[in-house]
Amino acid sequence: MRCAVFVMVAVVMLGASRASAQSAPPSSPEDWQFEVVPYLWGSGIDGPVGVGSRTADLDASFSNILSHLHFAAMGLADARRDKFIVLTDAIYTDLRGHRATPGPLFSSVEPQQRLFILTPEGGYRLLDTGDSSLDVVGGIRYWHLKSELQFQAGLLPTIGVEGSRGWVDGIVGVRARKNLPRRWWASAYGDLGAGGSDFTYQIVANAGLDIHERYALDFGYRYLSVDYDNDGFLFDTAMKGPLFGFTIKF
Repeated sequence: MRCAVFVMVAVVMLGASRASAQSAPPSSPEDWQFEVVPYLWGSGIDGPVGVGSRTADLDASFSNILSHLHFAAMGLADARRDKFIVLTDAIYTDLRGHRATPGPLFSSVEPQQRLFILTPEGGYRLLDTGDSSLDVVGGIRYWHLKSELQFQAGLLPTIGVEGSRGWVDGIVGVRARKNLPRRWWASAYGDLGAGGSDFTYQIVANAGLDIHERYALDFGYRYLSVDYDNDGFLFDTAMKGPLFGFTIKF
Protein backbone atom coordinates (compact mmCIF):
# COMPACT_ATOMS: atom_id res chain seq x y z
CA MET A 1 0.00 0.00 0.00
CA ARG A 2 2.77 2.37 0.96
CA CYS A 3 4.63 1.39 -2.23
CA ALA A 4 1.63 2.16 -4.41
CA VAL A 5 1.15 5.59 -2.90
CA PHE A 6 4.84 6.53 -3.24
CA VAL A 7 5.15 5.51 -6.87
CA MET A 8 1.78 6.88 -7.91
CA VAL A 9 2.63 10.33 -6.62
CA ALA A 10 5.93 10.60 -8.48
CA VAL A 11 4.67 9.46 -11.84
CA VAL A 12 1.61 11.66 -11.80
CA MET A 13 3.64 14.81 -11.14
CA LEU A 14 6.09 14.26 -13.97
CA GLY A 15 3.35 13.03 -16.26
CA ALA A 16 1.32 16.21 -15.94
CA SER A 17 4.00 18.39 -17.41
CA ARG A 18 4.47 15.97 -20.27
CA ALA A 19 0.87 15.07 -21.04
CA SER A 20 0.08 14.98 -24.74
CA ALA A 21 -1.58 18.05 -26.15
CA GLN A 22 -3.10 16.24 -29.12
CA SER A 23 -6.31 15.38 -27.23
CA ALA A 24 -6.41 18.32 -24.83
CA PRO A 25 -9.59 20.40 -24.60
CA PRO A 26 -9.79 23.12 -27.29
CA SER A 27 -8.43 26.44 -26.12
CA SER A 28 -7.14 29.69 -27.48
CA PRO A 29 -3.34 30.31 -27.45
CA GLU A 30 -4.13 33.31 -25.25
CA ASP A 31 -5.73 31.09 -22.58
CA TRP A 32 -3.77 29.49 -19.76
CA GLN A 33 -3.62 25.69 -19.86
CA PHE A 34 -2.92 23.81 -16.65
CA GLU A 35 -1.80 20.30 -15.77
CA VAL A 36 -1.43 18.75 -12.32
CA VAL A 37 0.41 15.48 -11.86
CA PRO A 38 0.50 13.46 -8.64
CA TYR A 39 3.15 10.79 -9.09
CA LEU A 40 5.15 8.02 -7.49
CA TRP A 41 8.92 7.82 -7.94
CA GLY A 42 10.29 4.39 -7.04
CA SER A 43 13.70 5.78 -6.20
CA GLY A 44 16.73 4.03 -4.81
CA ILE A 45 19.64 6.05 -3.44
CA ASP A 46 23.40 5.59 -3.23
CA GLY A 47 26.39 7.69 -2.27
CA PRO A 48 28.09 9.10 0.83
CA VAL A 49 26.30 11.25 3.42
CA GLY A 50 27.83 12.78 6.52
CA VAL A 51 27.59 15.17 9.43
CA GLY A 52 30.77 16.58 10.95
CA SER A 53 33.58 14.03 10.77
CA ARG A 54 31.24 11.01 10.51
CA THR A 55 30.15 9.64 7.15
CA ALA A 56 28.21 6.63 5.88
CA ASP A 57 27.71 5.17 2.40
CA LEU A 58 24.08 4.75 1.39
CA ASP A 59 23.29 1.89 -0.97
CA ALA A 60 19.55 1.29 -0.79
CA SER A 61 17.25 -0.07 -3.46
CA PHE A 62 13.66 1.12 -3.75
CA SER A 63 12.40 -2.03 -1.97
CA ASN A 64 14.73 -1.33 0.96
CA ILE A 65 13.68 2.31 1.08
CA LEU A 66 10.01 1.38 0.85
CA SER A 67 10.24 -0.84 3.92
CA HIS A 68 11.70 2.10 5.88
CA LEU A 69 9.60 4.89 4.36
CA HIS A 70 7.69 6.84 6.99
CA PHE A 71 6.06 9.37 4.65
CA ALA A 72 6.34 10.64 1.06
CA ALA A 73 4.52 13.17 -1.12
CA MET A 74 5.28 14.18 -4.71
CA GLY A 75 3.64 16.29 -7.35
CA LEU A 76 4.14 18.53 -10.36
CA ALA A 77 2.16 21.50 -11.69
CA ASP A 78 2.52 22.93 -15.20
CA ALA A 79 0.97 26.07 -16.67
CA ARG A 80 1.34 27.33 -20.25
CA ARG A 81 0.09 30.35 -22.15
CA ASP A 82 1.03 30.43 -25.83
CA LYS A 83 4.83 29.93 -25.77
CA PHE A 84 5.40 30.78 -22.11
CA ILE A 85 5.67 28.05 -19.48
CA VAL A 86 5.67 27.92 -15.67
CA LEU A 87 6.22 24.64 -13.83
CA THR A 88 6.94 23.48 -10.28
CA ASP A 89 8.00 20.07 -9.03
CA ALA A 90 7.97 19.16 -5.30
CA ILE A 91 9.20 16.08 -3.45
CA TYR A 92 9.20 15.26 0.26
CA THR A 93 10.45 11.99 1.77
CA ASP A 94 10.96 10.84 5.35
CA LEU A 95 13.24 7.76 5.52
CA ARG A 96 14.14 6.03 8.77
CA GLY A 97 16.63 3.17 9.10
CA HIS A 98 17.38 2.39 5.42
CA ARG A 99 20.54 0.56 4.37
CA ALA A 100 23.96 2.16 4.87
CA THR A 101 27.59 1.13 5.49
CA PRO A 102 29.41 2.77 8.43
CA GLY A 103 33.07 2.05 7.63
CA PRO A 104 35.58 0.01 9.69
CA LEU A 105 35.22 1.77 13.07
CA PHE A 106 31.57 0.87 13.76
CA SER A 107 29.51 -2.31 13.50
CA SER A 108 26.52 -0.71 11.78
CA VAL A 109 24.75 2.61 11.17
CA GLU A 110 21.08 3.60 11.19
CA PRO A 111 20.41 6.65 8.98
CA GLN A 112 17.32 8.85 9.16
CA GLN A 113 16.73 11.53 6.53
CA ARG A 114 14.01 14.04 5.83
CA LEU A 115 14.47 15.49 2.36
CA PHE A 116 12.48 18.27 0.64
CA ILE A 117 13.18 19.34 -2.96
CA LEU A 118 11.32 22.20 -4.65
CA THR A 119 12.03 23.08 -8.30
CA PRO A 120 10.18 26.13 -9.70
CA GLU A 121 11.00 26.97 -13.32
CA GLY A 122 9.96 29.24 -16.15
CA GLY A 123 10.46 28.56 -19.82
CA TYR A 124 9.77 29.28 -23.48
CA ARG A 125 8.56 26.97 -26.26
CA LEU A 126 11.12 27.14 -29.05
CA LEU A 127 9.42 24.63 -31.35
CA ASP A 128 5.81 23.52 -31.76
CA THR A 129 4.85 21.58 -34.89
CA GLY A 130 1.56 20.24 -33.56
CA ASP A 131 2.88 16.74 -32.86
CA SER A 132 6.31 17.73 -31.47
CA SER A 133 7.57 20.43 -29.13
CA LEU A 134 10.85 21.64 -27.65
CA ASP A 135 11.09 23.90 -24.57
CA VAL A 136 13.96 25.63 -22.79
CA VAL A 137 13.52 26.14 -19.04
CA GLY A 138 15.41 27.68 -16.16
CA GLY A 139 14.93 28.24 -12.45
CA ILE A 140 16.16 27.01 -9.10
CA ARG A 141 16.27 23.75 -7.17
CA TYR A 142 15.84 24.25 -3.43
CA TRP A 143 17.03 21.46 -1.15
CA HIS A 144 16.42 21.01 2.56
CA LEU A 145 17.83 17.95 4.29
CA LYS A 146 17.80 16.85 7.92
CA SER A 147 20.20 13.95 8.41
CA GLU A 148 20.65 11.77 11.51
CA LEU A 149 23.26 8.99 11.71
CA GLN A 150 23.31 6.56 14.64
CA PHE A 151 26.58 4.60 14.61
CA GLN A 152 26.59 1.36 16.61
CA ALA A 153 29.60 0.30 18.70
CA GLY A 154 32.50 -1.41 16.96
CA LEU A 155 36.10 -0.35 17.44
CA LEU A 156 34.62 2.92 18.69
CA PRO A 157 31.67 3.32 21.08
CA THR A 158 28.13 4.15 19.92
CA ILE A 159 27.71 7.71 18.71
CA GLY A 160 24.92 9.70 17.12
CA VAL A 161 25.28 12.78 14.93
CA GLU A 162 22.67 14.98 13.29
CA GLY A 163 22.39 18.17 11.32
CA SER A 164 20.23 20.01 8.81
CA ARG A 165 21.07 22.14 5.82
CA GLY A 166 19.23 24.08 3.11
CA TRP A 167 20.72 25.29 -0.15
CA VAL A 168 19.73 26.57 -3.59
CA ASP A 169 21.06 25.64 -7.02
CA GLY A 170 20.41 27.57 -10.21
CA ILE A 171 19.45 25.23 -13.07
CA VAL A 172 18.85 25.33 -16.83
CA GLY A 173 17.28 22.58 -18.90
CA VAL A 174 15.36 21.41 -21.95
CA ARG A 175 12.33 19.20 -22.46
CA ALA A 176 10.89 17.66 -25.59
CA ARG A 177 7.72 15.75 -26.47
CA LYS A 178 6.62 13.73 -29.49
CA ASN A 179 3.08 12.50 -30.18
CA LEU A 180 2.83 8.87 -31.29
CA PRO A 181 0.00 6.85 -32.91
CA ARG A 182 -3.02 5.62 -30.92
CA ARG A 183 -2.88 8.45 -28.36
CA TRP A 184 0.57 7.48 -27.12
CA TRP A 185 3.38 10.00 -26.61
CA ALA A 186 7.01 10.13 -25.50
CA SER A 187 8.94 12.88 -23.70
CA ALA A 188 12.37 13.67 -22.28
CA TYR A 189 13.63 16.25 -19.80
CA GLY A 190 17.12 17.17 -18.62
CA ASP A 191 18.67 19.90 -16.49
CA LEU A 192 21.94 20.78 -14.81
CA GLY A 193 23.15 23.42 -12.43
CA ALA A 194 25.16 24.45 -9.40
CA GLY A 195 25.24 27.02 -6.63
CA GLY A 196 24.90 25.74 -3.11
CA SER A 197 26.05 22.35 -4.37
CA ASP A 198 29.11 21.75 -6.50
CA PHE A 199 26.96 20.22 -9.23
CA THR A 200 23.49 18.76 -9.77
CA TYR A 201 21.80 17.25 -12.80
CA GLN A 202 18.65 15.37 -13.68
CA ILE A 203 17.42 13.20 -16.57
CA VAL A 204 13.84 12.02 -17.06
CA ALA A 205 12.49 9.84 -19.88
CA ASN A 206 8.73 9.27 -20.11
CA ALA A 207 6.07 7.53 -22.19
CA GLY A 208 2.35 7.96 -21.74
CA LEU A 209 -1.18 7.34 -22.94
CA ASP A 210 -4.03 9.84 -23.15
CA ILE A 211 -7.05 8.00 -21.75
CA HIS A 212 -9.37 11.03 -21.94
CA GLU A 213 -9.16 14.61 -23.17
CA ARG A 214 -8.44 15.63 -19.57
CA TYR A 215 -6.52 12.61 -18.22
CA ALA A 216 -3.34 10.71 -19.06
CA LEU A 217 -1.30 7.85 -17.64
CA ASP A 218 2.46 7.90 -17.87
CA PHE A 219 5.52 5.95 -16.80
CA GLY A 220 9.24 6.43 -17.16
CA TYR A 221 12.61 6.63 -15.43
CA ARG A 222 14.22 9.45 -13.43
CA TYR A 223 17.83 10.03 -12.37
CA LEU A 224 18.70 12.90 -10.03
CA SER A 225 22.25 13.53 -8.81
CA VAL A 226 23.65 16.11 -6.38
CA ASP A 227 27.13 16.76 -4.97
CA TYR A 228 26.91 18.89 -1.81
CA ASP A 229 29.85 19.08 0.60
CA ASN A 230 30.04 22.19 2.73
CA ASP A 231 30.99 23.03 6.33
CA GLY A 232 30.94 19.45 7.58
CA PHE A 233 27.69 18.47 5.86
CA LEU A 234 27.89 15.91 3.05
CA PHE A 235 25.21 14.76 0.61
CA ASP A 236 26.82 13.33 -2.53
CA THR A 237 24.15 10.98 -3.84
CA ALA A 238 22.31 9.71 -6.88
CA MET A 239 18.58 8.96 -6.71
CA LYS A 240 17.14 6.89 -9.52
CA GLY A 241 14.21 4.64 -10.37
CA PRO A 242 10.94 4.22 -12.26
CA LEU A 243 8.08 6.74 -12.32
CA PHE A 244 4.33 6.23 -12.47
CA GLY A 245 1.89 9.12 -12.71
CA PHE A 246 -1.58 10.40 -13.53
CA THR A 247 -2.13 13.72 -15.32
CA ILE A 248 -5.13 15.98 -14.85
CA LYS A 249 -5.58 18.73 -17.49
CA PHE A 250 -7.83 21.77 -17.25
